[in-house]
Amino acid sequence: MTKRKTPGGAELPQRDDPFPADAVIDRSRPIGEQVYGLLRRAIAHWRLRPGDPIPEALVTRRFDISRSPLREAFRQLASDGLVVIRPQAGTYVSPVDRLRWEEGRLIRRALEVEGIRHAAAHVTQSSLDELELLMRQQRRAAEAGNFEELIELDDRFHATICQLSGFPRLWRMIDAAKAQIDRTRFMALPEMGRADDTLVEHQGILDALSARDPEMAVALLIRHLDRSDRAMAQLFAGEALHSGLCEKA
Repeated sequence: MTKRKTPGGAELPQRDDPFPADAVIDRSRPIGEQVYGLLRRAIAHWRLRPGDPIPEALVTRRFDISRSPLREAFRQLASDGLVVIRPQAGTYVSPVDRLRWEEGRLIRRALEVEGIRHAAAHVTQSSLDELELLMRQQRRAAEAGNFEELIELDDRFHATICQLSGFPRLWRMIDAAKAQIDRTRFMALPEMGRADDTLVEHQGILDALSARDPEMAVALLIRHLDRSDRAMAQLFAGEALHSGLCEKA
């Protein structure tokens, strides 16, 4: 196993297989959706970097699947702006797209703000207990320096709040819009001091929900998202986010 670095300089492991060792396909669920999720995570966590090819044979052998669900996953990833499909040449991870990042940021902000406003009116003790558990798990992940787990728990925290809004499709729409955000967030969190800030901001949001105060919850969420966006936006000042595929075109 060799080492490589993110645009901010942090080392990441590079493997011939970019998937977690325990990644498997559940044959009772749509295979294409699962392959899409696994590839999106590999791209978001920079196990697959801009310009990297994604060989079909590697994925089909790894999960013992046909090319049909893989190509379905490729089409969705291309729609998200995460890969470029070149006929007769292959599929490559795309550079981070600033315009798509800005679009995803605006969509996420608009939907989450309205979601938390409704969530504050529907919060229950059981939901508060679930959010408290997620906070404890986030603290442990931060202390261990496990940023991949911390980001997944961050998503679960925000998703749980969205579910409280009473709109079951809300988080799915947000998640679909934030594909580019996930890529920059992975770098911004460990390299710009975001871990401690995130925990403090999440606790404030949880306290506002506990108080059933929708306006305070909205204000704290906006502050949280704005701070995160500023940290991620700094990454676009460098060249590395756009390197890779554009240089090989």
